[in-house]
Amino acid sequence: AAGGLDPHTSAARLDHAPTRITEVDDLARTLQTFLTRYDEQAARTAEALASARSFSAAASHELRTPLMSMQTNLDILDAFQDLDAADRAETVDDLRHEHARLLGLLVMLRALAQGDLVEADSFAVIDLAELADEAVADIRRRHPGAEVVVHSSPGLTIHGWQPGLRSMLANLLTNALVHGRSAAARAHVALSLRAGEESGAPRVVLAVEDRGPGVPQHRREAIFQRFQRRADSPGSGLGLTLVAQQAALHRAGLRVLDGPGGRGARFEVTFPAAPAHRPQHTALPAHRDWLADPGDRPQGFHKEPL
Repeated sequence: AAGGLDPHTSAARLDHAPTRITEVDDLARTLQTFLTRYDEQAARTAEALASARSFSAAASHELRTPLMSMQTNLDILDAFQDLDAADRAETVDDLRHEHARLLGLLVMLRALAQGDLVEADSFAVIDLAELADEAVADIRRRHPGAEVVVHSSPGLTIHGWQPGLRSMLANLLTNALVHGRSAAARAHVALSLRAGEESGAPRVVLAVEDRGPGVPQHRREAIFQRFQRRADSPGSGLGLTLVAQQAALHRAGLRVLDGPGGRGARFEVTFPAAPAHRPQHTALPAHRDWLADPGDRPQGFHKEPL
């Protein structure tokens, strides 16, 4: 029966009924395990190829506009050698802006690709409070004029992928700083962590609040899709997509609410808690392709059931 199997030409697998002959039954189980692992790796290889294709398509489409803009500005600098100082400075400033946008797009696309391909053995028990403190310290260094406060307690652990969680925190904080400020005051962002419970299961709740204009109810699904950004946004339109991807990877609930007193926005992520002393099995979503066109992704894709 084993001799007739060929994974390249058929999906048929070894259908073995126990014979009570130890050597035969052990060999059958070994072959079945091997073929299952083969199928899993073949599926992951196909996903990796799909992610590579999606990365290439997304990069070529989204990088075209800034590259063309940079080419125009370079042509201006080359054609008008006697350009006055103010115009030259403005053109150079545009070039720097587009260069920064290119780098930001590539960094975000790379992060999404890594999330699509991460394996379960990359997950470990993470103290989310420690990770949040690191993210806040970094954002304070990069935005010294902003007010960033933290409310948390130690020992809030989850089973997670450290680089992905770090990216999630950075993007939530950056989004709050960029979009959560009012014209009359400096940016104010509050990050909070607390223990909770849902359906009798322990949870860790992460929330980031700002004092900006908030997110209208009808936009609270769309903002997590690829390249959704306000016209005046300096971002890539991928930061919140990365947040949604990491929430799905960590089997976490994600929702957007009004801020305290109805002012601003509150992004809330609810993770399954993990005891710090006990390893935990990670079951990743069966299908991951956040670089692909989100048009056929169902509403609520970022609220995958726990």
